[in-house]
Amino acid sequence: MDKQHAWILAANDQTARELAHALGQWMDADVQPVTLADWRDQKLPRGWPQVVLLDLRSPEIWSQLREIRETWKSRKGEQIPFIGLVEHGIPMERVTLAEELLADVIMLPCPVDGWKKRLQEAVARERVRRANKHDEYRVLQGTGLRFTTYSPDMFPLLVQLEVASQSDFTILLIGETGTGKTTLARLIHDLSPRRGHRFTTVPCGSLPNELIDSELFGHVKGAFTGADRDKEGKFSVTGGGTILLDEIDVLGLVQQAKLLRVLETGEYEPVGSNETTTTASRTIVASNICLETLAAKNHFRQDLFFRLNQVRFEIPPLRHRPLDIVPLAIEAIEECCREHNLPPRRIHVDFLETLRLYSWPGNIRELRNEVRRAVLFARDHIVTPAPLSASLLREVEQYHAAKLPRPIPAGLATEVAQTEQDMIESALRSQNFNRAATARALGISRVTLYNKLRKYGITVDEKNSSKLLKSTKRLPR
Repeated sequence: MDKQHAWILAANDQTARELAHALGQWMDADVQPVTLADWRDQKLPRGWPQVVLLDLRSPEIWSQLREIRETWKSRKGEQIPFIGLVEHGIPMERVTLAEELLADVIMLPCPVDGWKKRLQEAVARERVRRANKHDEYRVLQGTGLRFTTYSPDMFPLLVQLEVASQSDFTILLIGETGTGKTTLARLIHDLSPRRGHRFTTVPCGSLPNELIDSELFGHVKGAFTGADRDKEGKFSVTGGGTILLDEIDVLGLVQQAKLLRVLETGEYEPVGSNETTTTASRTIVASNICLETLAAKNHFRQDLFFRLNQVRFEIPPLRHRPLDIVPLAIEAIEECCREHNLPPRRIHVDFLETLRLYSWPGNIRELRNEVRRAVLFARDHIVTPAPLSASLLREVEQYHAAKLPRPIPAGLATEVAQTEQDMIESALRSQNFNRAATARALGISRVTLYNKLRKYGITVDEKNSSKLLKSTKRLPR
């Protein structure tokens, strides 16, 4: 089998030549040295490489990384994997750039027997990276908060949220716990004409059932035992602002009827009072349970559900937004360092890979907590996966254990098939095992994808999308 052709781009000639010699032995490849000056002057080796390696130990290479990629694109058009080489992790401020422009980052020294596998995975990851247009993102910016997503499926949602914020429609936010519903509710308020008024959150799930009426609508003195004075409810104190009713699904049927009246007429009576009060507030409601299912079982009033369902947004869980995981983690690291006056951290590539492989049942909240823990216990200012919780590490270890080692290809056809299988598996993970989305990302039809899944014996656990796919066929040695 012909050797793979690669270039190593370094800041100076000596470093480039030394790395080319070492990498050629480690990779069993033909590696040509290229200096940054050669790159700028287009004094390049003959032929085109299958992969470009970059010595990111040099700040100069980091600072010109985007220009380097754009230069290649303008010359060659098609994209090949660009792989960064680092020694002590990725500088925190460079992680987002690396995610956008590089197929992989390898920590030196890398085990000799690990190079071929990493290069195969980089080829697959580069195609997925291009299909997902990693440089595209959308931001919903408020006065003190923002919500950023790199997931294309979320782009229309943010646009619609911004449009809905300008109206007085009641908004229903549905999503698992920790997906950012409270942040989005606050942003809707910040972007609305009501931004100068109060934003009030009522965590319905944390209130005793007998106190919910009093909390929402207030009460008068003597309304019940312990009511020794009049009390304003949340609808009253919110005034012309916005009130968020979180975990709306815990309200009883009688309380739901009262809420429906408020939403339709703005009227209510404080507990123990016969005087009707009118609220001027705008209401946002949130739930981590499908209200339609509850309504079908008569656990939630259908008339209230229909009233809430007119402007409804479903917030995807983090496992369905894989492109958001690393940017959210870096944001949490930067925030933690600012809050606790900690020096900037470098990020170990294994830490980022661990975050990508975990299923995040607790979504953004769990991610932020895990990342802050890793920052707190970082040694030598390098954030590694070691301090992450045992359950997280156990799941990722099971993922790695399920991925049986690949045999080394013996010929070109086998090598192509092996790369294709790795590419399909990588794309499936990137698209959360959604086969229709995977077919789109790979640029093939669903029928073609299904045929290739059968060819390589790749199956997906339909009952648990977070489970690793299983490959039952192995390519010949």
